[in-house]
Amino acid sequence: MVSVKYENIGVAYGDFIVVENFNLEIPHGTITTLLGPSGCGKTTVLRALAGFVEPFEGNVFIGDDNVTLLPPQKRNTAMIFQNYALWPHLTIFKNVEYGLKLRENEELAALKSPWYSRFLWVTKPYYFFLGKTHNKTIEYLEEAKEEYCSKNGGVFTGLKWYTFIGFRWLKALSKGIDHYVREKKEKIDPKWTYRREKVFEALRLVHLEDQAFKNPTQLSGGQQQRIALSRSLVVEPDVLLCDEPLSNLDAKLRKELRTEIRSIIKSIGMTTVYVTHDQTEALAISDRIAVFNIGFIEQYGTPTEVFTDPHTLFVGQFIGVSSTLVGKIIKPNTVQLAGGELINLKVKTDIPIGEEVSLVIRPENVNLTTKSDSPIEIEVNTIEYLGTEVKMTGKLKDDTILLLDVVEQAEEYAKIKVGTKLKSYIDSAEIFVFVGDKRIY
Repeated sequence: MVSVKYENIGVAYGDFIVVENFNLEIPHGTITTLLGPSGCGKTTVLRALAGFVEPFEGNVFIGDDNVTLLPPQKRNTAMIFQNYALWPHLTIFKNVEYGLKLRENEELAALKSPWYSRFLWVTKPYYFFLGKTHNKTIEYLEEAKEEYCSKNGGVFTGLKWYTFIGFRWLKALSKGIDHYVREKKEKIDPKWTYRREKVFEALRLVHLEDQAFKNPTQLSGGQQQRIALSRSLVVEPDVLLCDEPLSNLDAKLRKELRTEIRSIIKSIGMTTVYVTHDQTEALAISDRIAVFNIGFIEQYGTPTEVFTDPHTLFVGQFIGVSSTLVGKIIKPNTVQLAGGELINLKVKTDIPIGEEVSLVIRPENVNLTTKSDSPIEIEVNTIEYLGTEVKMTGKLKDDTILLLDVVEQAEEYAKIKVGTKLKSYIDSAEIFVFVGDKRIY
């Protein structure tokens, strides 16, 4: 396991400077997420680590090695791309094996393959005349027939049957011949045997070893992304780079796959740099989060730290769901909003009278049933009933929107009509208070 260090990095595209004087240390064995809105520079920082862009200043270290000027293939990193980047004309096995063939480690380089193993494909016509090849072909053909029937719910009759047999038989015959060529190659080529074991070991991590000889187009989006992960892990990189790998998937699959990816990476103990703009994904998958804003880091810490203790107004608004109310201090620890509502604060710092403050309030800290010292009247604007809770928005007197999550008596509050006026209660201890961009404690 190795650490990663950015030291005063600056990256520009032409005359446009994306990041400047950028510093970050990523501990070994951690999953560190670069989180921020689109265009803030997080992918550029990742590409600088991969070697796809060259900084105009500063240094990038992987472990103790300065890799700033090294080409990508010399850095022993691997990247999972947003769009999978699998070869569509190669099988899953060959996609995963590809990196091993290009990047031989010491163990693989020490093995010697006989010269004639490279020409084994010439013997393919020989296997056409073997009875065992045709038995294997029939076996593959039966599998294809079952798969076709299960997907289409049909039976084969007349011309449809002969058309299927003609096309599938050629495909099954090719698979049958390839099966025995691979079997022969395994006996005479130790490098092939080594690569085969490594590939299946990587595929077992993502539970797709039974799909090894299918093409990527035969798999779902989630399976293809797991293959991309497997392809990256098989070369045993020092650092794994993930560039928004789940953004092309639906919400349910993203949730399932992010849990699986974290589990696999943590079981290996690999240093990982993960880029995303999805706050929920970052909180779920990360050991540490660097929150980006326009080319610099607003806050760097654990998911718990950035969520419960935002240091800047940007972090408070960007991480999680929240409302921002603006008002002025009229007396110690009391804020008056534009509409005249009063909210009590619980901060130790004395804020000058007349100072404008921003209050970031999470919807779960606004109640309709539990009273507090900061009551505030709202006019119901929208209601979303989600079964276990009601998500509600309410307008204040100056038309500012306040978000509420109602868990208690959710079914009753779901029946309330838009426009109804309710008294809500804000938990003063859970309000994040900011003067300008600075957090006040």
